[in-house]
Amino acid sequence: MRTEAADSGRYTSKLWHDKDYPRIQILTVEGLLNGTERIDAPPQLNPFAMAARESSREKQTEML
Repeated sequence: MRTEAADSGRYTSKLWHDKDYPRIQILTVEGLLNGTERIDAPPQLNPFAMAARESSREKQTEML
């Protein structure tokens, strides 16, 4: 299985300085939870911008 994963090739990220990443990675849940294994993938860009927080207005004290 590991040989087939290695034979699947690598992905080259143009955004991250042409770094290569394995196309198929065989990881275990135990290794991920223990922190002994980690997914080797390029960082994800957030396509959505955060909106600016609205400044708090003064409370209305009288009825108009």
